[in-house]
Amino acid sequence: MMLRKVLLIFGWTSLIGSIADGLLLSFSLWLVITAVEPISLSINQLLQHLYFIYWVKQVAYYVLPNDVVVWLFNLPALWYFPIRIVVSIVIGWWALAVAAKMKQNGGMEAR
Repeated sequence: MMLRKVLLIFGWTSLIGSIADGLLLSFSLWLVITAVEPISLSINQLLQHLYFIYWVKQVAYYVLPNDVVVWLFNLPALWYFPIRIVVSIVIGWWALAVAAKMKQNGGMEAR
């Protein structure tokens, strides 16, 4: 039963995260369309416009190697976020589907 709860939390978190990523993608597009930023807008440049979530970069330095953080935050936002949205939706959908199967099986693990 605990695994099912973990899958439900993970699934819904992934799906809600993809909505947040969609908002970030929309803001990125707006910055590019209004010529505030070039089409090569990086995630780091985007976060400089969103100072209230810039702390995410500091967290990344705590949990990832420095070279990975630099690479990740220099990726173009306009192709990073669409990929991230699709991956989050697929993972969230999978986790919720497995949790639903566990409920049908009376709380037993899905096979």
